[in-house]
Amino acid sequence: EVCHGVETEPGLVPVASSRAVSGGVGEGARLGISARGLWGPFRGTVFGVGIFHPGADSCGDRGIGSVYDQHGNVERRECERRVIRVGGCGFAPLVYSALGGVAPQAHAFHRRVAELVAERAD
Repeated sequence: EVCHGVETEPGLVPVASSRAVSGGVGEGARLGISARGLWGPFRGTVFGVGIFHPGADSCGDRGIGSVYDQHGNVERRECERRVIRVGGCGFAPLVYSALGGVAPQAHAFHRRVAELVAERAD
């Protein structure tokens, strides 16, 4: 284990007032992964995971880069504000193609995990 407090599908912290945070994430919503120590010793980050199929009609004729951006922006729009304001940690979308592709931020995540694993092995 290279991070602390790793949880899969953590629930969002309940919001006491509807005015506290706006966004499209209702009570009882769950995110992909949360962990402390990936980007800094005590820094917490929540990762929203999104997977799409590049051949889906919703992708249209757009380039793969714009499809990754679209899915990352959806994750951000739905979760980031609430995670930062209520949960007090960072947020990063991890977007993958069902055919094996990886968005740049997800690639950076995997590269950082690999670095931490290598450091721990030394």
